[in-house]
Amino acid sequence: MKRLKLRRIREILESGEEEVFSGYSDPVELIFQVAQREVLAREETQRQRRFHRARFPDIKTLDDFDFSVQKSVEESTLQELAQLDFIDRAENVVFLGPPGVGKTHLAIALGVAAADRGHDVLFCRAEELVDDLYASLADGTFKRVLGRYGKHDLLIIDELGFLDLDRTASNHFFQVINQAYEQQSVILTSNRPFQEWAALFDDAVVVSAILDRLLHHAHLFNLKGQSYRLKDKFDPPWAQGGEHPNPG
Repeated sequence: MKRLKLRRIREILESGEEEVFSGYSDPVELIFQVAQREVLAREETQRQRRFHRARFPDIKTLDDFDFSVQKSVEESTLQELAQLDFIDRAENVVFLGPPGVGKTHLAIALGVAAADRGHDVLFCRAEELVDDLYASLADGTFKRVLGRYGKHDLLIIDELGFLDLDRTASNHFFQVINQAYEQQSVILTSNRPFQEWAALFDDAVVVSAILDRLLHHAHLFNLKGQSYRLKDKFDPPWAQGGEHPNPG
């Protein structure tokens, strides 16, 4: 077992759990049960590695998302996207909206579904992406680092819009999107509508080129509403069912 690297079967035998294989009089059925345990263990190991490589800040699912509060997106539409056909077609998903309305949650949920189904996923903040590519200029590894972002089935770029990009960063971001075009899927979240991207990037021509490639095969969502994180802090007690201080 050790020589064949059958780790899970070895663990069962070494822990004294081999009774799980008792009761199988047919040797073929016994071999099948033993092999199935090994396959399931290897699949779980690979799944854990995909989640580790994806670098999700936390684990979110569509089941955790309150569509009754965020009514600007249809649950059925997101559930259809979660079938992940868009990844096979190298299509993109763009979530726009103010902070705190669920953009990152939905992006992570689709990424988690993809990693769970065997896709190679990478999650990164837009600022982290820019900083990483900037740093690669110092040691001459830019092409290698850029290529690394293109090796994933799904690249999630979160929070574009909180940092204005200079000429170099704008060019780097274009190269990431251009590299992904029709080759890999990108999920992007931004707190800025497209008409404000000219102020975000250094060059309007670069903005046009990015949007041209990003939106050619894309599913676009505009989320609206109040921040989930601030809602309870600013709602008065009577909005939560408490007594109004002046009922009259």
